Amino acid sequence: MRSRLIIGVAATLGLAGGASAECIVSSDAGAAARPIDMTVQADASIVASMSLLPKLMHLDYAHEAANRPSCDLGSFTAGTSSYALYGEDKAGRVRKAIPAKKGDPIAEIMPVTDMVKMIEASKQGKQAPVEGYLLATLTKTDFTGWRYYSGLPDPAALKRDMAEMLGGGATPIFRNGADGKTAIFVPNK
Repeated sequence: MRSRLIIGVAATLGLAGGASAECIVSSDAGAAARPIDMTVQADASIVASMSLLPKLMHLDYAHEAANRPSCDLGSFTAGTSSYALYGEDKAGRVRKAIPAKKGDPIAEIMPVTDMVKMIEASKQGKQAPVEGYLLATLTKTDFTGWRYYSGLPDPAALKRDMAEMLGGGATPIFRNGADGKTAIFVPNK
């Protein structure tokens, strides 16, 4: 009887302790949205690399909606839609906003590597560095890149930027349509 009581108390304390555990993910100090200038070769190369992400990563709306990272980073509202931000630091520092309403766009942060540098690094048996992070949306019909960051923003900044973008208050960098065509929205200065 006493051992059952001890096990019961331990289980209760374990559940209470687990419920109050805080979920923490990393961010990069000084991470900020970086403007893109298509007249600069490095920026044009980054935009080309970002626009290839959906094909390289085999992104699919249904798969992305069903696979949530382990850490719940809180909710936010974009326009009239509700979202929950999830994240984890393993496998590319994933951050993903999943809509409450099925079919609404999914917002994600993705690491960006310059494809030219990736090819050169692979010839030497190395991995190319992550240049920055792309904030993008994925729907059943398109993949749109919205913001390019110098590093990974903290969850509060991501929620703010995702809410602006999903609410229609931002201009995209590019959009890959279902027809396979890419439209670039960054003006050539």
